[in-house]
Amino acid sequence: MAWKETDLKRSYVCNREMLKFFRERKGWSQQQLCDQSGVSVRVVSKGEAGNPISNGSIDKLATAFSIPEYVVYPEDLISRPTELAKQFVTALYSEQKNFLNSVGEIIDADAIFRVVGDPKKIPFAGLHRGPRAYRRAVKKFFQIFEIEEGLDHAASYEYFPKGTEVVLWGTSRLKLIGSELPPTDVSFRKRFRFRRGLLYSFEDHHDISQSERKVARAVRFQGSRVFDSVDDSSLGTEKE
Repeated sequence: MAWKETDLKRSYVCNREMLKFFRERKGWSQQQLCDQSGVSVRVVSKGEAGNPISNGSIDKLATAFSIPEYVVYPEDLISRPTELAKQFVTALYSEQKNFLNSVGEIIDADAIFRVVGDPKKIPFAGLHRGPRAYRRAVKKFFQIFEIEEGLDHAASYEYFPKGTEVVLWGTSRLKLIGSELPPTDVSFRKRFRFRRGLLYSFEDHHDISQSERKVARAVRFQGSRVFDSVDDSSLGTEKE
C-alpha cells in the first residue's frame, strides 16, 4: 500500500511493537516475513529493533501485512497510536470543551465518532460524522457536565493497544453544572482506531442507565435547554 505523501524522507523509524504485532498476526517468523515482502532479514531486524529503514521497505512490509478486511498503510507502521490516544485524552482534561482545538491535526477529516446511548435521552449520544459534528456533541456534554478540577487522569486510565487500535478503560469524576451535588465517579471505555497516523474512528462507551439518570437530573437544574440543539455559530471556525 503506497504512501499518501510523495515528499518522503529516505528512511523512518518504525514502531517496533507495530511491526511485531502485524508479523505475529500473520503467524510469520522474521524469515517468512522476508520471503513474503521481499525485504531482507537485516532490514526486518533493524525495523523491529527501532532503527530507521527505508520508506520503500516500509511500503513493502505494509503490503505484505495487509489482508482484504484490514489494509495496513506505510504510515501505520511508523505511527504510535497509544501516544496519540493519550494526546487526545490529555487535551480533553486540560481544555475540556475546547479540547478539539488542540488535537485537530491528529483527526481524519472523515472521522466517525460514536457515543453510545439514545440521543432522545442523552443529548450528546449518537453517531457523529466528522469533527464538526463531534464538536456539537462535545459542546452539549460540557453544557451539562464539568470534569472535577485537578483529576489525575493519567493515573485513572489504562491503555490497551492492538495494532492500530487502542482501547482505554478508566474512571472520571463528573459534576452536574448548576447542581450542588458532589462529583461522582463514572466508568467508561473508549476505543480509538487510527489509519495513516490519524484518528478515523472513535467510540465512547459508558453506563447508559447511569448517564440517562444524570441527564434527567440535569433537567431539574437547567430545564429543557439540556436538549436544545447546539448553535453552529458557537463552534468557532477552527480547522477541521
